[in-house]
Amino acid sequence: MSRFQWLEFENPTPPGGEGDIPGRPPGGEGDDPTDPQYILRLADEAYRQMDWEKALRLYSRALGLDHTLEAAWVGQLRCLLDLQENPEALTWAIKAHKTFGKSPDVQAARALALARNGQLQEALAFSDGSMKVDRVGWFPWVVRGEILARTGATSADFCMGKAREIAPNDWLVALKVAQGYKYAGLYEKAVPVYKKVLAAQSDLAEAWYELGECHLAMGLTGEAVEAFARAVKLVPQRKKYSEAYARLLGSGPIEHLLGWLRGLWKGVTGR
Repeated sequence: MSRFQWLEFENPTPPGGEGDIPGRPPGGEGDDPTDPQYILRLADEAYRQMDWEKALRLYSRALGLDHTLEAAWVGQLRCLLDLQENPEALTWAIKAHKTFGKSPDVQAARALALARNGQLQEALAFSDGSMKVDRVGWFPWVVRGEILARTGATSADFCMGKAREIAPNDWLVALKVAQGYKYAGLYEKAVPVYKKVLAAQSDLAEAWYELGECHLAMGLTGEAVEAFARAVKLVPQRKKYSEAYARLLGSGPIEHLLGWLRGLWKGVTGR
């Protein structure tokens, strides 16, 4: 049974979800916790904090109040993709597509779930569909960039550049570009974009962790340790951060040397 069974609208309340929603202050004019637009704003804020689980609960809550909110559907799909719950993301993308058949963001989310499942040709077809509107937002461009990067197409960089042109001052778009490169295995391209994001948003523990993963994949153990350390400092209670940091600290000189050699070999062979 899926751990996200509470996404069903017949039972839209996620476990522990009530604590994510501030209530109306007694006697005040505060935000209304029964207003789906208010919940949607909270979800967007959590998403920008890279708290995918919290954002997912809030998007689901918003849909429980109004299942016609396309933005909440899209947000829910992005969260599932960010949590690397690809089968679940694909299931819900198919459901969303039935309601929002012409939505470029829904089609893009479906395309990305397919691509991460290894179904690249089908993913490209849905990505093509997401581009058939007059004004394409940043998300379909990032998705297309990741899909093309997975195929080795040089046009992937063009797509990532188009996404950043649409929202040049939004660090979230740059972050999604970095993640797209990372998930496609292009760590050398992901790293400088992560660094640019973190220069402006240094409190994103998850971004530091992802940067550390990129460094580790490149064989740059020292840089990975530094990135994981930043993540641990920001959110010490997050187990995956502390475990990654401790694992590298516990590795001896042989492991450091092997990591360096792997990075050198990758640079020489391009693999």
